Amino acid sequence: MEPLLMAGFQCNELNEVLARLHFQLHYIDKYDKNKIPSNCALCLIDLRTDNIINEINYLVKELDPRIHIIVLINKAQLDNSEITTFIAQFAWDFCTSPIDPERLEKCLGHGLGLSKLKQQYQTPQPELPCNDPEHPITQSETMQQLYRQIERVAPTDIPVLIRGESGTGKELVATQLHQSSSRKDGPFITVNCGAMAAGLIQSDLFGHEKGAFTGATSNRKGKIALADGGTLFLDEIGDLPAELQVNLLRFLQEGLFDSVGGCITQSANVRILSATHVDLENAIDQGRFRLDLYYRLNGITINTPRLKERRDDIIGLANQFIRVYSNEYGLVAKPLSQSACHALLNYPWPGNVRELINRVRRAVVLCDTQQITAQNLELANIEKKRHIALSLKTLKDNAEKQALQQAILIADGQVELAASYLDISRATFYRLMDKHHIQLI
Repeated sequence: MEPLLMAGFQCNELNEVLARLHFQLHYIDKYDKNKIPSNCALCLIDLRTDNIINEINYLVKELDPRIHIIVLINKAQLDNSEITTFIAQFAWDFCTSPIDPERLEKCLGHGLGLSKLKQQYQTPQPELPCNDPEHPITQSETMQQLYRQIERVAPTDIPVLIRGESGTGKELVATQLHQSSSRKDGPFITVNCGAMAAGLIQSDLFGHEKGAFTGATSNRKGKIALADGGTLFLDEIGDLPAELQVNLLRFLQEGLFDSVGGCITQSANVRILSATHVDLENAIDQGRFRLDLYYRLNGITINTPRLKERRDDIIGLANQFIRVYSNEYGLVAKPLSQSACHALLNYPWPGNVRELINRVRRAVVLCDTQQITAQNLELANIEKKRHIALSLKTLKDNAEKQALQQAILIADGQVELAASYLDISRATFYRLMDKHHIQLI
């Protein structure tokens, strides 16, 4: 018998349909891995009961995304923005009361078949850990390419230079490279080259001997020695003072270094990862960074994309951060309003993911309505100014693209069904997809 998750109700009116389809029912009212079979493909949710939308919102965000969700609602609830937002974000299909057994049977059958295919043929993508807001799961093609690059590079010992703007997750990439390498059981030591006191950088990196300088009351290992057998991550390498670049270059070339005040040359087996938001080529031209050190560090370059280059991830990231901070502060997770989604997608995000985290965290704490709005995210005025600057054609194109994406989401990628939602032909739908560079996942 196929397992079927049931949430929001224990309803007898569907017993005949469910018995005919040979489902084994599992009633859940909160996320519990022990109650969810590993081969589960469907979840049937009854939203006809009042005041359960917030609990259900939390529940579905924890489910495997390959589990297809089918929602039961009253027809009047189609005028409820919370319900329709939930359906658009999470549901594969929905049925309205009074329940049509034949339609529900077809809906469950199709949902089961498609979910099984997804579980069989969709291989899990490499993902950064998802239990922390700094380690988000992402779905955009840009980020999937980044993960594939990490997967190829990680098993090697080649030095990696990670480049990107502040807030794009360069340290996360370094952490993933270490955790996916043969050195994962060794230490992962981070040095922020831009945050160390100028007079102590040499000591911090290479260590010092007792009496080497005033205040050196004992021998102290440097970060390189501490990283022996593991990975050393040099963050903001572009800020490393010129006098230290020579010593670091020697270590990269020979694997040898001298501690401050020491008379015995030491060695360490360390993989070097480095990161910078500085234009190193420009720094080299200005004489602030050594060309030979640049070539030693830049065995392979990995570029972390700006958030505005991965807009497909923005709503998913925002929802994840809402869940994380709602849990942290003991609050009910609230859905994003339509205005909030629109503002999030159209904002340029100069501070990248770090700025998104900060805006969502404030919104979670300050929101006193049923949904998180653009005002809660402090994007309302920015959005108004942006609209004034947009041409009529741009506004039309944005609305057209969003309508296509929404229809594809609700129809779960079924073009004929999505076209019918917009009351256009399949040929027109495909033409508009091509115009807006939209691809089916």
